[in-house]
Amino acid sequence: MAAALALAALLGSAGCIGLTSTKPLGPGSTGTSGSSTGDSASMNVSPVSIAFGNIAVGTTDSQYVKLSNTGSSNETITKVVPSGRGFIYTGLPTPITIDAGQSMSFTVSFAPTATGSSTGSMSVESSSATYKVTLSGTGVASAPQISANPAAVSFGNVTVGTPSSLPIVLKNSGNANLSLSSVSATGTGFTASGGSGVTLAPDQSVTVTITFDPKASGAASGGLTIASNATNSLAVTLSGAGIAASSSSAKHSVSLNWSPSASAVNGYFVYRGTTSGGPYAKLNPLIDTSANYKDGSVSGGTTYYYVVTSVDSSNVESSYSNQVSVTIPSP
Repeated sequence: MAAALALAALLGSAGCIGLTSTKPLGPGSTGTSGSSTGDSASMNVSPVSIAFGNIAVGTTDSQYVKLSNTGSSNETITKVVPSGRGFIYTGLPTPITIDAGQSMSFTVSFAPTATGSSTGSMSVESSSATYKVTLSGTGVASAPQISANPAAVSFGNVTVGTPSSLPIVLKNSGNANLSLSSVSATGTGFTASGGSGVTLAPDQSVTVTITFDPKASGAASGGLTIASNATNSLAVTLSGAGIAASSSSAKHSVSLNWSPSASAVNGYFVYRGTTSGGPYAKLNPLIDTSANYKDGSVSGGTTYYYVVTSVDSSNVESSYSNQVSVTIPSP
């Protein structure tokens, strides 16, 4: 199945538009040399302190510590002694010898098991001295957070009796699973589909389709109502205006056509968005077997972005085609 489809668009009554949790910390980030308790020390430790900040309980944040032998003779690291709740190290088997002029790094991590601040150190003992890196961090409770892109959905002018749909992406921006019990729209003429009963892991997202179907002329406003376990609040505004169909000019539409897939496919899905690069909302709920599609639910003065996908006999959907854009003239 071909993943790439050549997509083109034609604007009806307006002319043709051709379109075919480890964070490295380098030397010197928080210090340039370590402290030691011996007189013949020849080891440089960087950084000398690490502040992990707020880390969710049950997760781990890691940074690197670099050991550099600045002396003229080899030095052997005999052991590493961590102290403080939640601080651990990896990548430094002991005993290990660092030749003169050479260096090596190991990982220091903070993995809190309870909420609250924690302080400690990582003592690196060698054949000539003991070096100490001071550590601090705070364990915080895991919590789901919700965000929306875009945070405001504007349909512009929509002809009465001609529904228009736009996508909105809801994302779990927290560090615990987000459960969306229900997603619905308020305001005259607005409806929402998708998202209800969905559980999102951290950084996962779901696309919700907002439809505006005005029954009369005039401005309308509303919002998105989301029932979830998110610990933050989210306000998504919806707006649009119903306008009467004009009998003096032709109604605008967008005709899409694309090169059929070189592989055998069951058909195609067509997607539309109002932001270049997405998010996109699916226009045809059922697979379209033809290599063309007419979008009659467009609003004047709005720029739309289209992509298509193909679906093979195993119902596997391809990646998006190239994107095409069409700007609808104002009524």
